[in-house]
Amino acid sequence: MSCRWLLGLRARGAGRRPAASPATLAFARETLGEGPAAWAVETAVWMTQEVIRQVPAYGGGRAPFETLRRSVEASVLTALTGLFLGVRPSPELVPVEAVEGNAELVRRGVPLELVLRGVRIGHACLHQRLMEAIDAEPGPVRLAESHRVSELLFSYADAHASRMAEEYIAERDRWQASTEAARRRIVDDILAGRRIDRETAGRTLGYEVARHHLAFVVAADELDTTAEVLRRFAAEVGRAVGGQGVLTVQAGPSDVWAWTAWPSPAGRGALEIRVPEGLRLAVGPVAYGVAGFRRSHLGAREAQDFLGEEVRLCRYADIRVRSLLAAGGERARWFAEETLGALLGGDRRTAELRETLRVYLASGRSPQRAADLLHVSRNTVSYRIKQAQELLGHALPDDLLELRLALEIARALP
Repeated sequence: MSCRWLLGLRARGAGRRPAASPATLAFARETLGEGPAAWAVETAVWMTQEVIRQVPAYGGGRAPFETLRRSVEASVLTALTGLFLGVRPSPELVPVEAVEGNAELVRRGVPLELVLRGVRIGHACLHQRLMEAIDAEPGPVRLAESHRVSELLFSYADAHASRMAEEYIAERDRWQASTEAARRRIVDDILAGRRIDRETAGRTLGYEVARHHLAFVVAADELDTTAEVLRRFAAEVGRAVGGQGVLTVQAGPSDVWAWTAWPSPAGRGALEIRVPEGLRLAVGPVAYGVAGFRRSHLGAREAQDFLGEEVRLCRYADIRVRSLLAAGGERARWFAEETLGALLGGDRRTAELRETLRVYLASGRSPQRAADLLHVSRNTVSYRIKQAQELLGHALPDDLLELRLALEIARALP
């Protein structure tokens, strides 16, 4: 079979965790083997990056990237199996992951013309990579397969675009007629700083905006986490702080925006809650009224940027200085480099010395207090401070403002 070259496809780098559904991945592995499936996973990452680079509306953070990658990866796996089996493309063969990702683009307000442009870019990228693989084959295979693959991919792109357009229009009609869309429009107006009628907003949202708000974001590690799981945990957070009602809005396939509120700030309790495995929680500051609804949410979104593998709960109050300092971008980095010198090194040991110095200065230069906060001995703190000063190239200054600012910036830098 001239198409057996497909079985020789291999990933170029380290293996990437698949994003497509187990069913899509299993069929591809059974049909083609592990090597071509890994090639598809790797190629889909590059294709996703290319689509977002050329159509930025597709991107906007980890969740949109992973949603698109899931769609692209499933489409690549489906195309490879179709090419190997000689299946003629049709709209019905477009994978469910692509249809689900398409629905998410509708809810995010990405126009249909950009959706279809992304489809065209994706298929052009796949054609390029497949042609590169075919060019390495013997002459007869190269001649036969170049034409066959190009023809089939063109047909697949046409079928894919047709199905996506049909599904987009149907989902858009459903979405625009839904209560969720009406609530999302009110929330978007508030977050954009547009004027709203508070009574109308309250009725539509089922949530009174003339109160003291605490906004938070619940995010899932896995795209397959159901919205119900996210909303249920959001309700737990609301109860944990004594809030009167919780408003939730689905922000993406793995993110929920939420608010809870009190008539007066005195009713608020401390947030003591365990974040379940697989979820992350970012919490904003408490703020009042329509402006406070927006302010608290923006704080939660800033805190979300500091969530990571080892950080499952982040409060805006804990990162607001770092967030403010990091907003300077390149200038903030220059300031940190000029102030810290060798103490800005990227290795683990230097990071440990930086953190010790930061805690030491924040503790009023008390070695014992710093030792208690860092859970190390007082002598360890003293030794690390001495090493940190050696990297700085000078003793600690009397005016610590610039040094402390630089240490906070360093915590926010990637």
